[in-house]
Amino acid sequence: MAAIPYRRFSSICPTVQKLVIRLIQEEFTPYLSLSADVSEAAWARAVALADPTFLYCTAAEPTVRLCPESYEQLLKSLQQELTVSR
Repeated sequence: MAAIPYRRFSSICPTVQKLVIRLIQEEFTPYLSLSADVSEAAWARAVALADPTFLYCTAAEPTVRLCPESYEQLLKSLQQELTVSR
């Protein structure tokens, strides 16, 4: 049986989840109006609520990419959970 290259955030181990959250923080922070100090727990909750899908590529170099279908959903979840109310 071939490995499925697509994985939901909720299906990956906690150690990898932490790494993925760090990558998401780096990618999405410029698009968000965040308060000075957003906790790691708040980021974890927002990402878990969106439960985005990732593509695992294990060719020459292992790569984890956010599936395009999950991008908008994740951005919306991060905006709702992490941004400062105006």
